[in-house]
Amino acid sequence: MKKLINLLVLLVVGITAQAKCDWSGYWMEKTGQYQNSYQFQTNVDWDSCVDYWWIIYDYQLKRKDTIKESFKGTIQPTFNVKGKYKVVLHVFDQCNKCDTNFIQEIDITIYGKADVGYKIGAKNCKYYTFEMTNMNDTCVEYYYAIYKSKYFDTMSQSQWERLSDSAIYFGYDFGEDDLVYYNMSSQRVVTHEFVDSGRHLLWAYWYNKCTGIDTWVMRKVDVCVSRPVNGLTPITPSVGGMIRPNPSSCEFYITDTRTPMEYMILNTSGTIIAMGNTSPFEQTRIESCNWPNGVYYIWVMGLGRELIMIQH
Repeated sequence: MKKLINLLVLLVVGITAQAKCDWSGYWMEKTGQYQNSYQFQTNVDWDSCVDYWWIIYDYQLKRKDTIKESFKGTIQPTFNVKGKYKVVLHVFDQCNKCDTNFIQEIDITIYGKADVGYKIGAKNCKYYTFEMTNMNDTCVEYYYAIYKSKYFDTMSQSQWERLSDSAIYFGYDFGEDDLVYYNMSSQRVVTHEFVDSGRHLLWAYWYNKCTGIDTWVMRKVDVCVSRPVNGLTPITPSVGGMIRPNPSSCEFYITDTRTPMEYMILNTSGTIIAMGNTSPFEQTRIESCNWPNGVYYIWVMGLGRELIMIQH
């Protein structure tokens, strides 16, 4: 009888402790997603009683891993393997001896054989038919975007040929003016007649509406001609290569101007980023470590203008 009474006491204490733990004001949720990179956040805060751990369970490997926070209350895991996972926030109240779990299921679907091909019209070189790989999945939707960037038009033929098909990955900033066509109707095969000839970047992507994961590929498309002809006036320097290196990262130089000359640097929105005077008989160093990736216009009064690509 005494053992039974002790057991009942322990049960009552446990129930009372759990009753003191009100988790209703706490949450854990997905606050961001970029393809297979996620962001989770919680409002649980550490104090003298409460502690918590982030855990990811891999169903494929049947393994748990605890992960560190990127910053307070936030983790940013990237799932590099197709499959199912579980993100768990385990919260423990050591003062009241109770705990709880917040759980988010993750299903990663990435297609490794995604591709897009195209055919050019026999009588019209601006007429294209694009076809994306059929994933045979009712969850998948198909989309296209085509970009026409002024930066493409200022590149030499050799620079254009060396440019990766995945140029957009490296942070090149394309504005709405550059987006010349967008397919919103989820079509795997589409036809498109370009308005401009010249260089374009095709972005085809497969969106899995069941998992929220995208797979995408990019292709350079040179419409009708190998040199850019689009009605725009390419910005070129009046002297050859007065900016070096180009592209650049944290610094670049304006070549020797012999005499002091005013310079001005603008972003694609027309905002002045820097201005000053060149140094005579030596290169003028410009620091660009804190500039966002993208294209910038450099004017040197009396010499001309040139584009530079900043790529960190």
